[in-house]
Amino acid sequence: MAIRSLVVGTLFVAVFVAIILSIAWIDKSQPTHEPSPLAPAPERPIPTPMP
Repeated sequence: MAIRSLVVGTLFVAVFVAIILSIAWIDKSQPTHEPSPLAPAPERPIPTPMP
């Protein structure tokens, strides 16, 4: 019966460490805020056709 407790405890610690490592693994160099896809595009001049 002590083996089951040891296995459950080990799995709990392993899951806890995996969660901590996954949080720390996030790449901080990427911007966390991206522009909304529904935001209006910045205005660009309309090209005039050549005569």
